[in-house]
Amino acid sequence: MDYKVIIGLGATSTIDSMTITWPDHSLSRFQHPLADTLHIIQEPPPSASPDAMATATSRRQARTITVHPNSAHPATQPDATTAPNVATMLQTIASSFDQHREDSYTDFHTEHNLPKILSREGPRAAVGDVNGDGLPDIYIGGASGQAGQLYLQTPSGAFVKHPEKAFDQFADFEDVAVLLFDCDHDGDLDLLVCPGGNNAPSLSRQMQLRLYRNDGKGNFGIDPSAFPNTGMNISVAITDDFNGDGYPDLFIGGRSTPQNYGLPPSSYLFVNDGHGHFTDIAPAKNPDIAHIGMVTGAVFTPVTGGRQKDLVITGEWMSPKIFSWAGDHFAEVRTNLSNLSGWWQTVGSADLNGDGRPDLILGNIGENFYLHPDSTHPVRLWINDFDQNGIPDKIMTRTVDGKDMPVFLKHDMEIQIPSLKKQNLKHGDFAKRPIQELFPQKMLDSSLVRQFNYAPSIIAINEGNGRFSIRPMPTMVQLSSVNAIHCMDLNGDGFPDLVLGGNESGFLPQFGRLDASFGHILLNDGKGNFTWIGPERSGLELRGQIRDIAEIRNKDHLYLLFLQNDEYPVLYDCRPQK
Repeated sequence: MDYKVIIGLGATSTIDSMTITWPDHSLSRFQHPLADTLHIIQEPPPSASPDAMATATSRRQARTITVHPNSAHPATQPDATTAPNVATMLQTIASSFDQHREDSYTDFHTEHNLPKILSREGPRAAVGDVNGDGLPDIYIGGASGQAGQLYLQTPSGAFVKHPEKAFDQFADFEDVAVLLFDCDHDGDLDLLVCPGGNNAPSLSRQMQLRLYRNDGKGNFGIDPSAFPNTGMNISVAITDDFNGDGYPDLFIGGRSTPQNYGLPPSSYLFVNDGHGHFTDIAPAKNPDIAHIGMVTGAVFTPVTGGRQKDLVITGEWMSPKIFSWAGDHFAEVRTNLSNLSGWWQTVGSADLNGDGRPDLILGNIGENFYLHPDSTHPVRLWINDFDQNGIPDKIMTRTVDGKDMPVFLKHDMEIQIPSLKKQNLKHGDFAKRPIQELFPQKMLDSSLVRQFNYAPSIIAINEGNGRFSIRPMPTMVQLSSVNAIHCMDLNGDGFPDLVLGGNESGFLPQFGRLDASFGHILLNDGKGNFTWIGPERSGLELRGQIRDIAEIRNKDHLYLLFLQNDEYPVLYDCRPQK
């Protein structure tokens, strides 16, 4: 991006004032700057900005959300002026959590024509009492070159890092999905850590699942025999005893095939033998799940109304999918969500309207995204060996005047497929040609084609029998992606409210970035209608890329921990207002 900022004023010739907000949140103000003039402005040094220094310091501190109980709920409106004063943020206790530190790997240097980086999907957190003292503890996944960290909670509510050699020996792994569960039925919580990063080839050492067994005191040791080799970038790991034998089984969702964007990664249905060793039944019993697509989120929830929990899966270039257990495999449930092919980022579930049926909260890329697809103007991803060199290529198109026009620029396409240069000597020629004029129809017919036609984040109210009432989230939420969802009753009225986190800066410069979310609080009126509460009232103001939201309870406190990519975690203390 050019350092020059050109501001068009139209017919305006006099400017009252200009304010610049620098990256450290310091401000520079200029009264009546001249128009039609080049202004050269220098960022002030940190020492000259005490407010900015205080802000930077506060990133490592915990904060408090004070929630007003039994607030009256207006009808759902994205208008904070009508909303109750829900929360106030106070800096209270120092946080001991380490900063998440990404490495310098850049996907675009090794894989052409990607829409976004997939090597920066962490960190995620797992919460549970690992040492048997009755207090929930926290594991936070590390980045490549940074081991994951275990923090034990003390009776005072502080968190102390617990060194663990078993984690340190895998510091070269990128941790993404993490899960605490009792894999071997011995009464303590074991730890599953799943790889990501996209910077290591499939089946490499860094692409393997890791199960750490707990000795009951919070000390962990690796079990290398727990899982077969997998070799996928993983997005999510969730547990349920879906085969009913009394032992926790797993769904593990594949985010991507390493360094091959768009190709369907493997996802897994791991059945537990009762001793914490797992066998994948998906290839034989559920090939539709084994290659379902680029999974980003999943939950087990009884959405169809039975005692058995159903499996709900979301992902990029796919519609939300629901599967019910049918004795020895999962059978897909047909729903009216099947036409909503999005860049879904996550999914949550709760009974939002009190009718006894779990509803779905579906986080998408949002309506502020560069491509702006809809049902009549879909974005498509075409995958084939277009230049016949033995390596799959990918071409992204958007619908313009009913034609599938390439999204990426001519020189970017030619780096991947050099033959295009000879066919399109002039940029003007290339700009007018849809993909159908760039390649033979026979090749397009044999291509794997994925579609993206729906961008809003939504509330899906369950009406039963596979029918959902689709309610887009408030406008302010749509300005960025929704990457993380947490359902909880924030104001003590008995209805589940929503805490959301978003933002994504890993796109190509052509796409810009999504950074308009400070985190969101949506208050529920008990009927599944939600009111957006702005940061000045919610107290929630996070500018980073939020990857996870974890709830931590103890005797006196209810905490929310927000995990941000390449940033410090932020801990909020939620206290009912008196």
